[in-house]
Amino acid sequence: MTTHPAANLEANLRIPPSSNGVPILGRPQIPDTNPVAYFAEQSEQFPEGLFSVDLAGQENVFVYDPDLVTEFCDETRFGKPIFAPLSHVRDYTGAGLFTAGDDEEVWGMAHRILMPAFSQRAMKGYFGQMLEIAQNLVGKWERKEGEPVKITDDYTRLTLDTIAQSGFGYRFGSFEKEELHPFLNALLESLIESMRRTQELPEMTALRVEDGKRYHENIALMRDLVESVIKERREGEDGSADDLLGLMLEATDPETGKPLDDENVRDQVVTFLIAGHETTSGLLSFATYSLMRNPHVLAQAYAEVDRLLPGDTVPDYDTIMKMDVIPRVLEETLRLWAPIPQIIKAPMKDTVIGGKYELKAGTQTALLMGPLHTHPKAWDRPHEFDIDRWLPENRAQHHPHAYKPFGNGRRACIGRQFALTEARLALALVLQKFKFSDTTDYQMDVREALTRKPGDFELVVRRRQEHERAVFSVASLDSHEEQRQAQVSGVGVNLTVAYGSSLGSCEDLARTIADRGERSGFGTTLMSLDDLGEHLPTEGLLVVVAASYNGKAPDNAQRFDGLLAAGLPEDALSDVRFALLGAGNTQWVATYQAFPKRIEEGLLAAGATPVVERGIADAAGDFDGMASRWMDTLWATLAEEYAADTSEDSGPRYQVRLLSESDVRPAIVSEQAYPLTVVANEELVADATGLWDFGIEPPRPSAKSLTFELPDGVTYDTGNHLAVFAKNEPALVERALRRFGVDSDQVLRLDQPAGGRTHLPVGIPVTAGILLTEFLELQDVATRSQIQTLAEYTQCPWTQPQLRAYTADTEEAEERYREEILGKRVSVLGLLERFEAVELPLAVFLEMTGPIRPRFYSISSAPSANPRHVRLTVGLLEGPALSGDGQYRGTCSSYLAGLEPGDVVYGYVRVPSPAFAPPADPATPLILIGPGTGIAPLRGFLEERARQHADGTRVGLSQVFVGCRHPEHDYFYKQEMQDWERAGIAQIHTAFSAVTGHPARFVQNALAGAADTVWQAIQDGAYVYVCGDGRRMAPAVREALAAIHRQKTGGDDEAAQQWLAQLESDERYQQDVFA
Repeated sequence: MTTHPAANLEANLRIPPSSNGVPILGRPQIPDTNPVAYFAEQSEQFPEGLFSVDLAGQENVFVYDPDLVTEFCDETRFGKPIFAPLSHVRDYTGAGLFTAGDDEEVWGMAHRILMPAFSQRAMKGYFGQMLEIAQNLVGKWERKEGEPVKITDDYTRLTLDTIAQSGFGYRFGSFEKEELHPFLNALLESLIESMRRTQELPEMTALRVEDGKRYHENIALMRDLVESVIKERREGEDGSADDLLGLMLEATDPETGKPLDDENVRDQVVTFLIAGHETTSGLLSFATYSLMRNPHVLAQAYAEVDRLLPGDTVPDYDTIMKMDVIPRVLEETLRLWAPIPQIIKAPMKDTVIGGKYELKAGTQTALLMGPLHTHPKAWDRPHEFDIDRWLPENRAQHHPHAYKPFGNGRRACIGRQFALTEARLALALVLQKFKFSDTTDYQMDVREALTRKPGDFELVVRRRQEHERAVFSVASLDSHEEQRQAQVSGVGVNLTVAYGSSLGSCEDLARTIADRGERSGFGTTLMSLDDLGEHLPTEGLLVVVAASYNGKAPDNAQRFDGLLAAGLPEDALSDVRFALLGAGNTQWVATYQAFPKRIEEGLLAAGATPVVERGIADAAGDFDGMASRWMDTLWATLAEEYAADTSEDSGPRYQVRLLSESDVRPAIVSEQAYPLTVVANEELVADATGLWDFGIEPPRPSAKSLTFELPDGVTYDTGNHLAVFAKNEPALVERALRRFGVDSDQVLRLDQPAGGRTHLPVGIPVTAGILLTEFLELQDVATRSQIQTLAEYTQCPWTQPQLRAYTADTEEAEERYREEILGKRVSVLGLLERFEAVELPLAVFLEMTGPIRPRFYSISSAPSANPRHVRLTVGLLEGPALSGDGQYRGTCSSYLAGLEPGDVVYGYVRVPSPAFAPPADPATPLILIGPGTGIAPLRGFLEERARQHADGTRVGLSQVFVGCRHPEHDYFYKQEMQDWERAGIAQIHTAFSAVTGHPARFVQNALAGAADTVWQAIQDGAYVYVCGDGRRMAPAVREALAAIHRQKTGGDDEAAQQWLAQLESDERYQQDVFA
């Protein structure tokens, strides 16, 4: 936009005015405390992206549309005049960098002199002082452990001490006493007075005589202190110290050859003491608040700190600069909570902006950071805290003028790098040392002076314990990265591997493919399908591994599914070749392969070309065998078409070296999860002796009600899942150790010469017991490819044919495998024990064995009862092994069964997909069907309804169908069910499978017996929820409901099935079932 002469302005529009003010006074209703926030609220009334306000007879314009801001950032048209409040701040900062006008020679001189003091090299020089002050903060918080600390106040002490010591060699010692240093008090009072003078007429200021006297006393105090520092420096031995003060005292302007006089040096020091601490302390305070409100981001930040700063590692500059998550946290904080709430500009001449709005020369114009940084024209989900906006590929797409936390152009903040380095270090150090608790449920209260900060922000701090840390080997990670980068250039073809996976199986397969491709020289990228939707490749290869869940996309592929529904851009993938492996379970006939089919259709429509036919891996059959055969076909095709060496490396991928105990520094926890402390572990099953004839049905194994305490900041909703990382039982681990002839306490270190991704602790000393307990799935069924590997490690003339009888390429071998291995759930370890002549090295066993996976349990509680506690209902999977080799005990259920209060496990809250949650309206009636442990999520539903009822909310009646063997044996939560029935929120229907003469043996029988009640509830809008066994119970319940429909309507089965399908479509019939 070019400047228009005043004569042409008549054809243009006036800037939309806010409501009329009072003559002379203008807008007296503007609040004293947060005036800029007031104007930001006003912006919501003006979609044009700007408005004007009469303030004391002067027109003030406020702008926030990114395209209009682009014009204001044109420094040939708009300058930075020194309006209030900076004109008042100038009373004590003089012609400092932030309060000198564009036309003042001293601004250019100081800017040129000081630029070297804020270079990257200079940051390294300041780092030692930054670290010392940050450690002072940590020391104070350690002394205050378990008590509330004033977060904003202490960050202010931190940043003031840092700029003072790093920039000027002066120690305020703010952490040595509770009271603030007199300089800081004087500074804060001066800033408040400056803002007050901005909002009143000079005549009113003159009437406040005592305030004026105090104001000048504060200015004198600040100047006296700074002048004494300058004098001491000039007279001392370090007069030429290489810091800000040294530069200002010794350097000359490279353009004019002039030095800065002492008065301006004083003004610059005061300027930096203000700007160098106010903005950074606000940034750190807002960042801490944002992390507390976004626990998933806090978990990422903790993981990064634990990886780069394990244990009590003292940070160095290079390590802080390697950080990725924390810098993105700071960037997103600056977007949503910019400490500088506005930037003041003014046109140099009469002009027109936006092609139609006239603006007179010199008009005070404020660029409002809040509305600009959340403008929907520039930001998707603008009010959501999303640090992924700042990934390099996303950052490149940002509107160039929609993010201005440090100002613009040559008048942008000169200390930006200093502030961000200091903030990175401080945040990393406090996260390394502490966890936080918000015991008062702090609600943001923004306080404005010259900058913005959270007011009265307090948190309780506690030192992090060793078991709460994720421990990594930094050296091994670095060397691994170097190896990986060195191998990428082999083929010159980019390979993108994307997965859609809720339970981890497809992600594991995708990692296997990515690892193989990487070792073969492809330029490999691994990501979720949701991430793929934002980063579609334009050339090369794309491999997708995805599953369906009731026909819907997995958790990390739902946005991508939405893109498919809308249609990928035409020909967007015309230069891409793809391969697709779809996982599913043929037991779910109606939805089998539904999502993979949609992916295939979408990729083809976007122009992609298939490399091989879509693969199918059936979880109800030889899943691994089907996946392995498809991958073999894929690699063979790629080897032929791209001349890539996709053959497996000869010899094991891992080398095992025995270490002595003195070499060990073990501490291995999963980076994917956070610690969960056991509060209670209660047995739900009573002794069945004498209750019934066990010839009818045997007693059920143990079942537990476990309560866990969530970490600070972690929340959950009714109906969520809890993922738990299990450990293998000691007896199982001992079997594996005995088979390989290794002691549990023997220390190993895994080296990986070929590089590539791995789930094992490469380069980290670890005991054999920990390795087999925490990292490997020892009870997974052996695949045919694994059995083939076992056959290759024996020369026994009897053993080898026995094993190859399962792996031969014949129907007889496949049938034998299905019956004797898959059908009887025989593991690799079981085969090794059965065939002692197999001489399998431990390194090969590690490569063959998959990573231990999280198990997902429906949460049995409601957060309204206790937001910090989650309850699980876990049935112990225990019984004679199908293989005939002793007893089988479920990996995770047996692990959980043995926990005691105070024990810590690792896990995370997960939202199931599709959602399984009560309707938003508590008045909606429910039909809850959950026999055995299927009652788990339904207990949470009922607990939530009970809380709502107790608070006076009207709740719909729940028809609850529970089933067990005997009411005195395994009727879970019996007392609670009876209490809720007496309270009138539930009607309980029981089924007892071992009680002769009871009207209902199974829940489907109980449904049939309550047909009138069930039908009426559904007619009244009830939602139906089914949880439990998906092979027998869920289909039987569905048939019982269909029978009720046929009975009540006289319709046929087709009509009944259509009715059920409509309930499902309306989300009024939901299932959380397992095979």
